[in-house]
Amino acid sequence: MIFDPGHGGADPGAVGPTTKEKDNALVLVKKTAVILEATDRFRVKFTRTTDKDFCAPAPFNVDLDLKNRVKVANTLGGDAFYSFHNNSAAVKAYGNEVYALSAGGEGEKIAKAIRARMALLGMVDRGVKYANWYVLKWTEMPAVLIEYGFINSEEAVILAKLDQAALAIAQGIGDHFGVSVEAPRKEGENVFDHAVVYFTDTDFSSARIISRKLGGCAMYCRDGNNANIHKDIENCKHPVIVGGAELNIPGATNCCGTGAPETAILAARYAQTL
Repeated sequence: MIFDPGHGGADPGAVGPTTKEKDNALVLVKKTAVILEATDRFRVKFTRTTDKDFCAPAPFNVDLDLKNRVKVANTLGGDAFYSFHNNSAAVKAYGNEVYALSAGGEGEKIAKAIRARMALLGMVDRGVKYANWYVLKWTEMPAVLIEYGFINSEEAVILAKLDQAALAIAQGIGDHFGVSVEAPRKEGENVFDHAVVYFTDTDFSSARIISRKLGGCAMYCRDGNNANIHKDIENCKHPVIVGGAELNIPGATNCCGTGAPETAILAARYAQTL
């Protein structure tokens, strides 16, 4: 699966009262990927895992962004392409919609499966729609574009339902490919064996490899704050720390280099032991 968090870098996308579309899309993409990969039936690749500017070092322009974004997706290669977004409108508007290039193709089938699951989120269901958008037209695989909520009208709902939306999208993808996708363990539900804590977005890929090796265990981001440890880690028997300062937590394995490259090497070595 190729996951594309919309916008990035100099392009914030739509802007809400407190958040930007580019950031919300990246969070939703990562949550959805973790759920899918926990099935051990899907492998997710990303057009970006950080606040990447697809035009850099050139100044931002939409055409170049889309061209380079699609080039990355086609180079990665996959069975399907999913672009994640928040919607926005000049007037108050609400709900979710999923786009395909046209009716009758594989993209429409995927869009319908995702839309059916998102319709259960308790938000307005705006259905499946069709558009001749660049990322839908020029990706060399079936493609859909997901508009999750209107950031200018329902930002609070978008943020409150992120986990539910990720599960709905993952289950829709699973439905299309005939794979059962289960809800992840809820916070505080039980003491769990493993979790991976990564320092910043640059450590995400290394952390994801370890998570897959551990059966798709939970992943948490410290957001670059060495003191900001998710409360669930207190209940974890064997946390794995990827990046940042080493943490003196009982049962923890630290894969923490002096920078992202060294951290990636340490994480890869640890993953080979699993």
